[in-house]
Amino acid sequence: MRELHVEDLRPGDVVNKTLLSKGGMVMLEAGTVLTEYYIHRLRTLGFKRVSVKEPGERTIMADSAAKAKKRGPEVFRDEGITEAVAGMKSNAESLAKTQESIRLFVESEHTFSRLSLPFLETVKFRRDFRERVLSALAEKPIADEMNVMLQSDPQLFRHSLHVSLLSNVLGDVRGFDKSRMEELTLGSLLFDVGMTRLPENIVKANRKLTDEERETVRQHTRIGYKVLSEIKSIPQQAARAALLHHERFDGHGYPFSFRGKDIPELAQLVGLADIYDALLSQRHYRDSYPSNEAMEYLFAAGNYDFGMDVVQSFLKHVVVYPVSSLVELSNGQVGIVEQTANRLAHRPVIRIIQEANGEPIAKTYTVDLNENRQLVIRRLIRGL
Repeated sequence: MRELHVEDLRPGDVVNKTLLSKGGMVMLEAGTVLTEYYIHRLRTLGFKRVSVKEPGERTIMADSAAKAKKRGPEVFRDEGITEAVAGMKSNAESLAKTQESIRLFVESEHTFSRLSLPFLETVKFRRDFRERVLSALAEKPIADEMNVMLQSDPQLFRHSLHVSLLSNVLGDVRGFDKSRMEELTLGSLLFDVGMTRLPENIVKANRKLTDEERETVRQHTRIGYKVLSEIKSIPQQAARAALLHHERFDGHGYPFSFRGKDIPELAQLVGLADIYDALLSQRHYRDSYPSNEAMEYLFAAGNYDFGMDVVQSFLKHVVVYPVSSLVELSNGQVGIVEQTANRLAHRPVIRIIQEANGEPIAKTYTVDLNENRQLVIRRLIRGL
């Protein structure tokens, strides 16, 4: 073991002892191979000296949980929940249901109706996404965690599948290689796994949470990171996506208040997909937001919550209102979505079939919302 000043660290050095922040949060696990990025962060965060391994030396696995308890707020842990999770993992009937639900999701036409990709690219993306997800599901620890998620909270399970789909679209259009896409798939499927270790009366509360309860919920990122770090088949970058998906571009996120490029790209992609799908989804404590409001939020989020390049990539490749959806416009007219390609996600071409007073139209006509800026889609009446 060697203890080096942070200025003497070099890429390739291996952390010998888990590094904790002053608040007791895990910054780098023992065994982490240092990169330029990690070394820069250690300097920025004020670390002075770091214990690294000698060549061939075994890593000292520090008891992070015990030290965190002494040095800062205790990470939430409930033995009853731990026992319940173990019981859910042993439920073979539910596991089969989980596997079938995921298989149906990756093979459904409806799943991919939210994407705006050229036909041939869509065919390839569907095939690759299906293979990545089913390959992940073949790993029992990963299947077990998805099974726990379905039993704990079906809304959370569906949300995680949607976030994985949207994150994969972003990774694909940004040119991720096979290895990086696999990391992204695992990180996005299990990014919220920490929620399954929190009290149900808090997670599913349909009321305003107390300050203490909100702090408990915030711990799901660290809990999820710990869960994933203990699964050998989960890459470190996938686990870090779970830890950092609530960090925000301008520094107002948690748990570390990272800013801009200090937030790993995978965490940014998962975080953006998480917010978008959460806004569109029914939650325990609120109704879903209209699609146009969700899109307006994303327009305002560039360089505030997320990097502008990430937001722009997302807006170009997600369809809010799939072709053939029935929608109501802000002036009361009803129409069918006719064209979505090569346009803003919330401004498709609409074929009007009913006037605002409910009268059917003898001869239908189209309205291009790109050209009629005073009109917006008020609500989705029926999807595909």
